[in-house]
Amino acid sequence: MFDKYETMGAYHWRECDRGSNQYNPPLAARYEAVIKRAPKGRILDVGAGDGYLSGRLAAVARQVDSIEYEESGVELARKMLEGRTNVTVHQGDSYALPFENGVFDGVVMADVIEHLETPEQAVREMARVSTKDGVTLVSTPHWRPDRVWDTRHVKEFTAEELRELLSVGFDSVEMVFCWPRFWSDFYRTPIGWRGLRLLGRMGLNPFTRESQTADGFCQIIAICRQPKPASRAR
Repeated sequence: MFDKYETMGAYHWRECDRGSNQYNPPLAARYEAVIKRAPKGRILDVGAGDGYLSGRLAAVARQVDSIEYEESGVELARKMLEGRTNVTVHQGDSYALPFENGVFDGVVMADVIEHLETPEQAVREMARVSTKDGVTLVSTPHWRPDRVWDTRHVKEFTAEELRELLSVGFDSVEMVFCWPRFWSDFYRTPIGWRGLRLLGRMGLNPFTRESQTADGFCQIIAICRQPKPASRAR
């Protein structure tokens, strides 16, 4: 069970609001990295939680389908997205997506894959519902030998491990990296936490810096294309 929404409510909306006293610049940077790569057609947000990313995607996409397993997340997402006519919130399972083959121009899974017991099945399902020319975007924390990002995570991936996993469903997997480790470690200090939040509120978020190499960066954004034909058979 993922109990964050029962205990914290719609925290993504608060923590990505630069006017909020709970503003979280690393979280905001993760979503910006995904949103700027999303296509403008029909998008599926897998593991949508409280619906924050779905709401942001709705501003650039023709249609967004938002799917979440936990009832508490579904209820919050429907409440927060009320009135947005191009977003539909579904309760469902990433292992058996309730959609036909090849219907989405884009699929996003933002920091969800590390929570899954059987991520290979979710990868195959994302590939199955993607169009032939679609793009699937998967973000996840980059494994570190010195710390665990969250005790709720089933597995934290190295870049090589994530590429191997995503290759189950896609012939093309590219990666970019954000969250420089220096700033991530500094953010954990009292002065860094205050200073980086202030910079982020001013539009100077250092966590948005990206690299083509994994060394020294703490967040992975995988860009997957060319879904494998075997994944499209159901």
